[in-house]
Amino acid sequence: MEIEPSLKDFLSSGKQLEYDISKAEPGYVRLHKLDELKVDKIWIEGEGDQRCYYEVPTIGITGENEYYDPEFILLWLPNERKYAAWDSDRWDLFIFEEATWNDISKNPLPYINYQWALTDVKASKFDPSNKYDLIIGWPF
Repeated sequence: MEIEPSLKDFLSSGKQLEYDISKAEPGYVRLHKLDELKVDKIWIEGEGDQRCYYEVPTIGITGENEYYDPEFILLWLPNERKYAAWDSDRWDLFIFEEATWNDISKNPLPYINYQWALTDVKASKFDPSNKYDLIIGWPF
C-alpha cells in the first residue's frame, strides 16, 4: 500500500494532528497508527433512474471520533494519490487538489471541517465516472 512518505513518517512517529478542537465540527479526531491503515472502499452514487454507484478504493487516515463516522473524515486515495474527505451520509467525495500531508498537518482544521463547512482549501467534488465502473444495485 503506497501512501505519501510524509504521511508515513508522521504516523510512524505516533503524532496526532494539533488544532483547536472547539472549532472543529467533529471535535477531536484521532489518526490511525501506521499499522492500522488498510485499503478500504467508499461509494459514490451514480446518476440515473435506478440505484447505482461507483466503488472507489481508499485508505482511511482518521480512526476515532465521538460524533461522526471517523473512517473517512480524512483519507488517502491511492489511485489518485490525493487526500480527500468523504461525506458518508450523502456519498460525496471531496478531493483536496493540491494538498500534501505537510499542508494538512500544519493547518488541519480546514481539512477536518471541509465536509461540513466547505472551507477555503482548494477542493473539488470527485467525479468517478471517468475512472471507475458504474455498478448497478446497491452495496448493501
